[in-house]
Amino acid sequence: MKNVKTCKKLNRTLTKWVIDLHGKGYINDFLQLNNQRLRCLQNSEDFPISDLNINVIDQGFDQLTRTYKYIHTIETMDGDKGLLVNEALCIPQLVN
Repeated sequence: MKNVKTCKKLNRTLTKWVIDLHGKGYINDFLQLNNQRLRCLQNSEDFPISDLNINVIDQGFDQLTRTYKYIHTIETMDGDKGLLVNEALCIPQLVN
């Protein structure tokens, strides 16, 4: 029973981060296309990962997919800001 409470707590943590970051202007949603590119879902613009400022914020358990997810903030050179919620880390140095 303790694990269920832990999972719920981590799920709330994910949700809290997303809400807090939306309030700070990270309103776009990004999708990782491959090891080299991300897509903004709002305008379908693709970006090379090397051109983005990507920061890992936290990791939490997603109860829907039953997997751990990383929350990343994304900032484009044009000043657009958004989030990437992904099962794997997305850090340019780690991506080949």
